[in-house]
Amino acid sequence: EVLEILPALYDGDDFPGYDNVRISYTQLATIIERNKKSWIAALENQKAVYLIVDSSNGKKYVGSAYGEKMLHGRWTDYIQSGHGGNVDLKTLSFEHIKDNFRYSILEIFKSTTNDETILERETWWKEVLLTRGEFGYNKN
Repeated sequence: EVLEILPALYDGDDFPGYDNVRISYTQLATIIERNKKSWIAALENQKAVYLIVDSSNGKKYVGSAYGEKMLHGRWTDYIQSGHGGNVDLKTLSFEHIKDNFRYSILEIFKSTTNDETILERETWWKEVLLTRGEFGYNKN
């Protein structure tokens, strides 16, 4: 039984709010590549500390988005390269990243927040989540 025919190809849900972001690489790629308006508007106007989890082994990576690129620009880097320039993530295959990485937001900040504040919070989250060493992918 057909309940509804969509007017356009389904390309994901609207932005669920910063506290509810938990998406796969594939979902993030769809959001970026299809320029999902509600997501793009939310991501390009926020600085943030974010978490990447490797679902194959539970390892975590804490990163931050600041400067002019903010969260949208930073996550676009991950879609393009898989690793976003991060040393430990570069050791993984792009296929592994596509199949296993999940992205979420730990904290958001206004675009006017000093970048040093974001970096301090990133360091705090790395310590809390033990993402340096055997439990994570953070080198610094």
